[in-house]
Amino acid sequence: MAIVYAGATNELKIICPKCGLEKKTNVFKFKDTHKRLKAKCKCGEIFRVELEFRRYYRKEVRLTGEYFFQGKDERGDILIEDISMTGIKFSTLKPHNISKDDSIELKFTLDNQKKIQIQTFVKIKWINDRTVGAQFINLKHFKQDLVFYLTN
Repeated sequence: MAIVYAGATNELKIICPKCGLEKKTNVFKFKDTHKRLKAKCKCGEIFRVELEFRRYYRKEVRLTGEYFFQGKDERGDILIEDISMTGIKFSTLKPHNISKDDSIELKFTLDNQKKIQIQTFVKIKWINDRTVGAQFINLKHFKQDLVFYLTN
């Protein structure tokens, strides 16, 4: 099943896996209902597509790093599970005292050829036990590196 990204415009291009015919369509009406659709091409091929309404591509990764929580004088090791242009999901290796809306500092190294080290602050958006979702506060210093990393 192909994953198709609708992005901010809710417009996407569906490509038939059999004949390669492309069709652009607006999928806004499916945003809060169906995420998996069955498509039928003019050539007769029936196939499934999974809709993803994220604004940016999210790359699954396995990167090690550290977090620093100055407000509670806490630090610990993390495993980054995925990363996008706006945010990151990671798990702490030990229990933590992080709460929603906290700002913490992350430090990790990208696993690309340049091995670029990222050190940035994030705002915590959600927590599920030791798994944490966060939004980057300021991309200014590493935006170009992150764009290159996510597209290669």
